[in-house]
Amino acid sequence: MERHDASRRIGAALWIVPRYRVIAEDEHTGLGSTLDVEYDAIEGRFVVRQAGTYSLSGGEITGTELRRVRLAEIVQAASPHCVAFALDDEDLFVTAAELASSEGRMLPTWLTNTLAAAPRRGNLSESARAEAREARLDAVQLVYGVAVLTGQPPAKAIERELNVAPRTAAQWIRAARDAGRLEGLGYPMGRPARP
Repeated sequence: MERHDASRRIGAALWIVPRYRVIAEDEHTGLGSTLDVEYDAIEGRFVVRQAGTYSLSGGEITGTELRRVRLAEIVQAASPHCVAFALDDEDLFVTAAELASSEGRMLPTWLTNTLAAAPRRGNLSESARAEAREARLDAVQLVYGVAVLTGQPPAKAIERELNVAPRTAAQWIRAARDAGRLEGLGYPMGRPARP
């Protein structure tokens, strides 16, 4: 992804590629898929607008094989490459995929440990505590945004990525929402509606 591709701003610091195409091949199923994915402002996340499937071997595709194609998993794997996080300087940005560590996490372990450490009044100045809060809000915005945009439960993603309890994740999400960091990001709470 190039900087100019991430043309839509979401919240305070997230930039996304509003429309992209994914081509994924799965040796296990023997199928390839082409997905046209688009950010839906009403849903507040990426949605699949068109999907196509092809056989890697040139053989017939049956209904049984089609049921093995996991569209959501393909979008979840591709979307971090289409979500960028603007750092202090608007020209300096990094994709969510670039932030991922070798552990398969969105944020490196050293960063999550630093963010999750609660600043204590006695050992930090007020300005240092404010800086730590801003860094935490940045991390919550990034993790929440990528989770929502890829159709994952954002609170669970924050719990997992930042190594915090569910209650702490909820408090941090509320703080980020109150600070205007989660504008344009929607996630349907509870169970999905039945058709």
